[in-house]
Amino acid sequence: MRSMIRGGAAAFFALFAFACSAQDTATFTEGKEYKKVREVQQPADPKRIEVAEFFWYGCPHCYAFDPTIEAWAKRRAGDVDFVRVPSTLGRKEGVLHAKAFYTAEALNVGEKMHKPLFEAIQQDHMPLNSEDQIQYVFNKNTGILPDVFNATFRGFAVDARVRKAEQLAMSYGISSVPTVVVGGKYVTSAAMAGGFDQATKAIDFLIDKVRKERAGR
Repeated sequence: MRSMIRGGAAAFFALFAFACSAQDTATFTEGKEYKKVREVQQPADPKRIEVAEFFWYGCPHCYAFDPTIEAWAKRRAGDVDFVRVPSTLGRKEGVLHAKAFYTAEALNVGEKMHKPLFEAIQQDHMPLNSEDQIQYVFNKNTGILPDVFNATFRGFAVDARVRKAEQLAMSYGISSVPTVVVGGKYVTSAAMAGGFDQATKAIDFLIDKVRKERAGR
């Protein structure tokens, strides 16, 4: 009797282990966990695959997703480029937040300012709905002087990048964030994939899909 129980238990755990391993090698379906973008963008370099995260600093879901996508970015493959693209979602404050993102990049403090800008809104409850508020956060975290910040924030280069990002979001058909575009062709999100971790698995799946398509397989 004991041997039968042991045998039954062994069979159960073997089946359980198989089920777990089957779940780990997830497959994804077009139209469910991912879809094609509205207008496919040709890659600048066919040997590179761009993964672009569209986000908004005022979005609590983007803030919650940020540690997951950042951890994924650190382990991404060598032929993959990760970029963040701020989306205004058609909001006045969204424009200011997008300008803050590109101002940080222009002043070479992009990585240093990314979390503070998120935290100012999501933790400290500062809406960052004015240039003065954003300038304060920059000065507090980097020491950048107000005149340097203002000149960059109001400059043509930052404004042009915000407009380009908005046009790209429209071309892809981005209407919510956080949303991730892979290879300029496929779009997925935590909402589509069923969670943050599943979203990164979908990203990896799509990267492999783009590789195979470009190789003609």
